[in-house]
Amino acid sequence: MSFQKRPLRIFVVLILILAACFCISLSVGESGAGFSDLIKVFSGQASRSTYLIMMRIRLPRLVACLVAGGSLALSGGLLQTLTRNPLADSGILGINAGAGMMVALVIAYFSLEKPWVMQVLPVLAMLGGCVTILLVYFVARIPQKGISPVRLIIAGVGLSTMMSGVMVSIVGNVNRYKVDAIVNWLSGRISGDNWRTLVIISPLLLLLWGIAYSKSQDLNILNLQEQTAVALGLNVKSSRRFVLFLATALAALSVIIVGNITFVGLVSGHLARRYIGGDHRVFLPATCLLGMILLLVADSLGRVLLVGTGIPTGLIVSVLGAPYFLVLMGRLNAS
Repeated sequence: MSFQKRPLRIFVVLILILAACFCISLSVGESGAGFSDLIKVFSGQASRSTYLIMMRIRLPRLVACLVAGGSLALSGGLLQTLTRNPLADSGILGINAGAGMMVALVIAYFSLEKPWVMQVLPVLAMLGGCVTILLVYFVARIPQKGISPVRLIIAGVGLSTMMSGVMVSIVGNVNRYKVDAIVNWLSGRISGDNWRTLVIISPLLLLLWGIAYSKSQDLNILNLQEQTAVALGLNVKSSRRFVLFLATALAALSVIIVGNITFVGLVSGHLARRYIGGDHRVFLPATCLLGMILLLVADSLGRVLLVGTGIPTGLIVSVLGAPYFLVLMGRLNAS
């Protein structure tokens, strides 16, 4: 009974923290609109300018943070289960960079204002992410020895760095005025904070959330030894391929709206597994909530405390997540 009560208490706390962060983020910013104006918006007594600031400028940005933060966290959690590596994250393993390569090519040769471009972009981003993660596995794999967690991380970081340089080169050679767009994407500046982009990307991500949760039992079995999983009737190879595709799709679609943000999945997944446990029926929702909170807090810090500096949300997340990554890396090497 106590085991069942603890996750419930943690979920209640996470939901309350998320609600508080959302309300605070919506009520603070560069303009003079504050918490009292937020109450007026919900009661229908706000002025037109206040309503515009709250609902047309701040709200889409917060929705982008929530959807992308939850998706990046789920992607990281799935990758950690798949690789049994606590350092796994879509950004570290190169999925973000692969999706970004496709985004860079689209920005270089097409205009994002064309409706058909936004419709095709999710498919291209997922394709880029899938190809990159396959390359990372191929580079990290040692014949007859499998994949070392540290080697996997090194391969992912190496390919990510190479692709980041290639992106800027591609866009710079085609149109130097578009280089700023790629640099902003690489630094994790939220660019999909408009309802047009969110209407296209958000339903796809929410659908993937539902699919991921529906596979909770299979993911629990994947945590067991392979012989045990096979004995329980699970097609291990097929399940691993599907989980890899699911994690890649979640990350690839997320980076379209928030850019190349790393460490969200790593921190959220590791904290959720540590305090909630490995049962994916509770682990996945907790990971999702933690990812939302992390990205929302990082974006709010950038908008409020660092106003005027132009520091992207991705850099703030890196400042928060990099020390966590180094500590885990040290523990992994020590073991």
